[in-house]
Amino acid sequence: MSGTTGRSRVRGRLTDPAIPVLALVCAAVAASWYGPVLTWAVLGGLAGYSLSGSV
Repeated sequence: MSGTTGRSRVRGRLTDPAIPVLALVCAAVAASWYGPVLTWAVLGGLAGYSLSGSV
């Protein structure tokens, strides 16, 4: 027996840094496709915040 249990192997895969990096890469690619929409959404939010008197 190698001493490695199935539970520790699963935990090792879940805590592997490749999974969060892959998720961030996918999110970055998706955000790049919606760049103009996200830009206008951020600008609209900032304009609404400044016009509401919150500044």
